[in-house]
Amino acid sequence: MKQASRSIAKRPVQQHRDEKAEKIQILMALVLREYGTEHLAEVERLCLQILALDVRHSDALYILGMSSFKGGRFEVAERMMRRALEVNPQQPFYHFNLSNVLRAQNRNEESLASLERALELKPDMFEGLFNLGNLRMSEKKYEEAIALYKRALAIKPDYVDALCNLGGAFRQSMRLDEAVEVFQKALAMVPENADYYCNLGDALHAQGKVAEAVKYYNQTMALNPKHFKACNCLCNANFDLGNLADSVSWCERTLALKPDFGDALMNQCLLQLLLGDYSNGWRNYEVRWEVYPPRVFNEPLWLGAPLNGVGIVLYAEQGLGDSLQFLRYAPMVAAAGGRVILDLPGNLRRLAASIPGVSALVATGEPLPLFACRCPLMSLPLALGTTIESVPARVPYLFAPQEALQTAAALNWPATGLRVGVAWTGNPSHPKNRARSVPLDLLATLFDLDDVHFFSLQIGAPEAELVARKTRAIDLEPFTRDMADTAAQMMQMDLILSIDTSMAHLAGALGRPLWVMLNKVPDWRWLLEREDCPWYPTARLLRQPHQGDWPAVIERVRKDLVELAARKKAAATT
Repeated sequence: MKQASRSIAKRPVQQHRDEKAEKIQILMALVLREYGTEHLAEVERLCLQILALDVRHSDALYILGMSSFKGGRFEVAERMMRRALEVNPQQPFYHFNLSNVLRAQNRNEESLASLERALELKPDMFEGLFNLGNLRMSEKKYEEAIALYKRALAIKPDYVDALCNLGGAFRQSMRLDEAVEVFQKALAMVPENADYYCNLGDALHAQGKVAEAVKYYNQTMALNPKHFKACNCLCNANFDLGNLADSVSWCERTLALKPDFGDALMNQCLLQLLLGDYSNGWRNYEVRWEVYPPRVFNEPLWLGAPLNGVGIVLYAEQGLGDSLQFLRYAPMVAAAGGRVILDLPGNLRRLAASIPGVSALVATGEPLPLFACRCPLMSLPLALGTTIESVPARVPYLFAPQEALQTAAALNWPATGLRVGVAWTGNPSHPKNRARSVPLDLLATLFDLDDVHFFSLQIGAPEAELVARKTRAIDLEPFTRDMADTAAQMMQMDLILSIDTSMAHLAGALGRPLWVMLNKVPDWRWLLEREDCPWYPTARLLRQPHQGDWPAVIERVRKDLVELAARKKAAATT
């Protein structure tokens, strides 16, 4: 009887559980029907009903978390997802979306840990591989990102977002042929996507196929007339094609669409500087901090206030050429009452030691002495009110140290003939390096000139190219430790022949005879349609007559070198 009684007693409880489970299933079906739509409030109401019946229903907790995430309530979303994981820690998608919530709160290390756990549980989760690829992209680990996107695409070949981001990773790592191929595939899959046309145009632009890139930018604008990024790309492309008026027009149109777009604001100020509008250009150039990550200091920025003897750090911010150009201002800051501390890359340290008025010099990354304010080198023209007429152009303002001069003098220099130092390319990561560089094959046509000796000032990969081609130019890299050695070598030369790179700035700062080979529309500091340079009195500017016409420039260089060599030879015999 007791056994029967126990059996009868259980029936109402089991029936209640069955009804409860059935109700949960019905509610979950309703949630899933609404999930992914705009009905977040309804989703949340249904999830709360489920949780009233079963407080540990992990899917309801998770979906409530996702709904909160979509609604921008990140703290609630995180709390719900963590509760779901307490119930079911082996569910990979819980970890995956917790990672997204943490990422939205800029908690990147925690986000990465959750994402990696999701992929441990489900290695073929293409969404996870995609997100991890995006994270590696943000860290500029492009090869790792490429591998992850490829894994995602191997699992889901039609994953067009991964395909597009793979193209972006190829683009950033300068694997441009692969980038173009991938973007073409993405367009074939989604032929009406304006962004994909813009991406393909960008890859072609980077290849130097600027006119072809313009066609894709125009297609982007046809599909989306408010595509401000394509507008900005058309500004850049027309600049590179030498169509300056069109470049200005597209810049204005970009800013009309998006007034706070940092890249377009940068273009605006660079165009102002190129056109000689220094008053607006220097002021607007401060927008660069929206594009380039600034160094973080607690001390205030100095822009011309009285210094009264306090310590001020002047620090490098971009390339070597930029630092070399603006180091001319350090004595002016000292004369204005500042105790100047220079913070520079290590390879400029010996050279900069000669600058008068500098009280301390540190290599970037070393501890700084006490100071009260700071100014990046490229903000000094703004702080000191530089106009075209007031450019501090007295040269030399840099001097090779005595030790380096003695080392350079001991090299086996030719006793007769013209000595010419050459630089034909710059930093390969520079976005305009392709346009500003002279092909070595073309430059090498000068190396057979009689009574002219060429010396390569290049370091790294360009120098290796020179050696591999077995040209007649003499390689100076084995004798070069830093820019002080290069400066000393330049003092042994009759002429420096350079493109727009750090070697041109170094020669100009030393007051050496300098010929700068420039494309039709160059970087802002060389201005337009003039052979002289207000920044460097010893410089002569040799410009392309048409965009991309380096042969015309080289032919002019050849003619003038022959005349210069003849004059030196005649002077030596009289």
